[in-house]
Amino acid sequence: MMRTLLMIALLACGLIPGIARAEFTTPARMFDLGEHEVRYHLRGGKDAPVVIVLGGGPGFSSWNLEPVQQRLAELGYRAAIMDMLGVGENAAEVRGSPLDEWVSQVEGLRRELADDRPAVLVGHSWGALMAFVYTREFPDNVARLVLLNPVDPEREAMRTVAEQIDARRARERGERWDDEGAWAQDGGGPRAPEAHARHQIERNLPSYFLDYEQGRRYAESFDDSDFSARLNIEGWRAYRENPVDYATIREWAVPIDVIGCRQDLLMPANLDALRANLSLERVEVLDGCVHFPWEEVPRAFDEALGCVLPDPS
Repeated sequence: MMRTLLMIALLACGLIPGIARAEFTTPARMFDLGEHEVRYHLRGGKDAPVVIVLGGGPGFSSWNLEPVQQRLAELGYRAAIMDMLGVGENAAEVRGSPLDEWVSQVEGLRRELADDRPAVLVGHSWGALMAFVYTREFPDNVARLVLLNPVDPEREAMRTVAEQIDARRARERGERWDDEGAWAQDGGGPRAPEAHARHQIERNLPSYFLDYEQGRRYAESFDDSDFSARLNIEGWRAYRENPVDYATIREWAVPIDVIGCRQDLLMPANLDALRANLSLERVEVLDGCVHFPWEEVPRAFDEALGCVLPDPS
């Protein structure tokens, strides 16, 4: 189970500790959330419709979504990103259910920026699940859902993900993965959960890029503060205990768009599941990318985002 959670975490986020950490490039703003002061980052005009971008993981930083945020601002939206509580800039202690804390955090940011108006949610991978969980609690506060390489909310496609990851990495590196040995040992000693997660990610992240070397270089931008193995495991556990089902989603009067990569390891199963169970507004499938289209095919991704989001003017 630990192996599966960590492998899914890698697919659902694209973050990895590395040697040359990048970070948010815009100044942090703050809003109060009970006992927490939450940092967030904003681009776009003051009176523009609000978009909140939700990153992958769970338990990963979100600064790598700045290209998505920048494109949204160019399209005329007021776009916000933030690390979720327990991670990166918002590394406060999460005492209760992480999903409950994160839903409250998203709602706090929406109130801070949009007042009583609904916001658009853009969710990447696990972030799509976070968008579904939030919308279940606050359906009237969501104007639109835009899902980037989303995870199937009923998780049917996740059942064989670990095997697909192993196979892709083995093809690229010419080696097989000894899961029990990798978990138990590092030069003969026991491996802490965080160290194990770093080890898994460093070895596997490049397989989520069509260009393996591009993925390896991308991996060098992240460090330990970008990832919480504990919150990753707890977040997935909390979602499994109370998932969002398609019957619930169909009750919402919220348009849903999807942008996905044709070569993604979860394609076409996730998209097939969404299409079979929901009435999607628009679907854009991009070629030449696996899981991070804003890095792999930025021009095509920018065009797709402009197609699925209506002109706010």
